[in-house]
Amino acid sequence: MNTVLEEIFQPESIAIVGASGKLFDVHTTMFLESLVTFGYRGGIYPVNPKYQEICGFRAYPTILDIPGPVDHVISLVPAPATIRVMQDCVDKGVKSVHIFTAGFAETGQPDAGRLQDQLVSTARTRGIRILGPNCTGFYCPRSGISYCSDFPKDAGQVGFVAQSGSYTYLLVRNAAQRGVRFSKVVSYGNGSDIDEVDLLQYFAEDAETKVICAYIEGAKDGRALVGALRRAAGLKPTVVMKGGETEGGIRGTIGHTGSSTSQKAIWDAAIRQTGVIRADSIDEMIDVLVTLLFLQVAGDRRAAVVGTGGGVSVRAADECEEGGLVLSPTSDDFKRQLNRVVPYAGTVLDNPFDLPGPDLDVWARVLDLLETWEDVDIILWQICPEIEPFRDGEFRQLPIEIQRMVAFSQLSKPTLVVVHGVGTETGMESMKTMRSLCRDHGIPFYPSLRRASVAIAKCARYLD
Repeated sequence: MNTVLEEIFQPESIAIVGASGKLFDVHTTMFLESLVTFGYRGGIYPVNPKYQEICGFRAYPTILDIPGPVDHVISLVPAPATIRVMQDCVDKGVKSVHIFTAGFAETGQPDAGRLQDQLVSTARTRGIRILGPNCTGFYCPRSGISYCSDFPKDAGQVGFVAQSGSYTYLLVRNAAQRGVRFSKVVSYGNGSDIDEVDLLQYFAEDAETKVICAYIEGAKDGRALVGALRRAAGLKPTVVMKGGETEGGIRGTIGHTGSSTSQKAIWDAAIRQTGVIRADSIDEMIDVLVTLLFLQVAGDRRAAVVGTGGGVSVRAADECEEGGLVLSPTSDDFKRQLNRVVPYAGTVLDNPFDLPGPDLDVWARVLDLLETWEDVDIILWQICPEIEPFRDGEFRQLPIEIQRMVAFSQLSKPTLVVVHGVGTETGMESMKTMRSLCRDHGIPFYPSLRRASVAIAKCARYLD
């Protein structure tokens, strides 16, 4: 375990240099007020010579004026002022510094690059570790540290390494709606000191982290990155999204974090060597995380799709198989068993199964049969709120009760829920209800069959 990085995630005191007493100052809200919201128990020290008090805390002119030790510093001052701050950190004996400010090597300007190098060399005179510049820092629920007050306060099993701060917001907020929680999330920006290799190595050994995910634009040392990814993937499921694979993307990464990035073919080869799970979008990364955490696939991709709606069911077969799942064909014997419990015209007793609407007894018996079907490993339950005919009162409640029963029927086979796209207010309500039920019961939830199929297939290949 990298004890230096472990200490960074558990500072006993934090100074925020450049915090402001102005109303609605966004950076003060991000860092100082988020610490208060998260209940951080260590010392909090705003530093700004213009104020005596900020957000109810005594403010200090400089870091050196703070009584007692300071473990971690968050620097919000403009780039030219960071050298003075860093020197004060050296003199104070600070352990780590997060430089939120941009305006360094990512600009491509020689002077800005030299300023970044000077920061690193100054920090190394006292062994200070730097996170950044040009990053949002880290979120660690167990330590009560966040840069966003609406992130979940309960810790989870996922560690996220991101060269981009904006992707941390997207991943944490959207994954949280589907039940995913995080051990630690780190935005490292330009990676002048602590970089993706350091963080991947840390998460590979971190006992709190069971699944690793990363967004990477470029690397200072490609060989070291491949080695870190291979080691991480050998110990824990590791999901990686790469930025900067096209000519336009390469230009974007240089302007974003100052990274250079390899060609797509080289990156693809590296991915194959390391055994990581590749995600092609932030949505796909979330789908894969949901699958790894809640579905527990064991390398099997034989699926049954159950729902209502003929056209929807036909298209479901295409989406599942295009995504990488295998829909098991229904034998004549199994069809006869289904016919005995589903004696209705207008149903499709093949896979995908188009079953009758509001009949709880029929649904219960179908589930019992699916449980005994040896040719199926995974059951996908698709819900289409927009084609439900009943909207009010007890009629509206019938589809909800069927959904509740199917999703939470305690089947031994892995079961997931797909709610197809909705556009009406009633459809939105149905989706929110189902999403809440899934989140509360640890059931994986997906917005489309294709996305579910792709995620399951990728996880199954990893587990093969």
